[in-house]
Amino acid sequence: MQAPEEIIDTRYNEMQIRRMSRREEAKAFNRARICAAAQEIIRREGIDKLTMRRLAEQAGVSLRTPYNLFGSKTEVLIALLDEAGFHLPALGASQSAGPALAQLLDALAQIERFLAADEEYYRGIYQAIMTSDHPEARAAGMMRAILTTQWLTARAAAQGELAPGTDSAALGRHLAIQLLAVLGMWGSGLLPNRESIAQVRRVWLAALLHHTGDTARTSLAAAYRAACEAKR
Repeated sequence: MQAPEEIIDTRYNEMQIRRMSRREEAKAFNRARICAAAQEIIRREGIDKLTMRRLAEQAGVSLRTPYNLFGSKTEVLIALLDEAGFHLPALGASQSAGPALAQLLDALAQIERFLAADEEYYRGIYQAIMTSDHPEARAAGMMRAILTTQWLTARAAAQGELAPGTDSAALGRHLAIQLLAVLGMWGSGLLPNRESIAQVRRVWLAALLHHTGDTARTSLAAAYRAACEAKR
């Protein structure tokens, strides 16, 4: 049987958990409202009209709320992409098992399909993130992409898909930087979505072939030939 003090402690802890749960629910609700408001402003008025003040007005919250929940307009834009599923950690984890190199290449295919669904809308958001005056938020997003490709190349090395002695961390970083560089050109309107991903696929396959082990060489070589033939 619990002592009175223990019963009080237990009930107090339960109350705290319920309070925290309600607080987190309120935060999640307000985040969703703000993201919905941001999407509506961008689609109806253009991304240039998106400010934290305009966002707060549209969402029906205080000006302090978007800053407390996101920190900056750049973080709101990143949240819009994350909410829609456009980030490598989600794409890379879409298949928890199976060959890691296949997951890498499948992530590119998913990015292409994602962007094709509403290319101009996503291009505007991506370009605004890349040119924002909050470099720390931009850098954090870029680092997530690098860590994901490094995770997948490390898995590929562990599965024997890469040659022994391959520096999987350096290879993963190289792949992520190539992707981010080409997406930057896409975001600037210099390349269409399909051509952008096709270029990244060829670069990735060439780099992976240079480091591949025997188990993956045949399939990667065939994929590389197909990617090069598609260019013609």
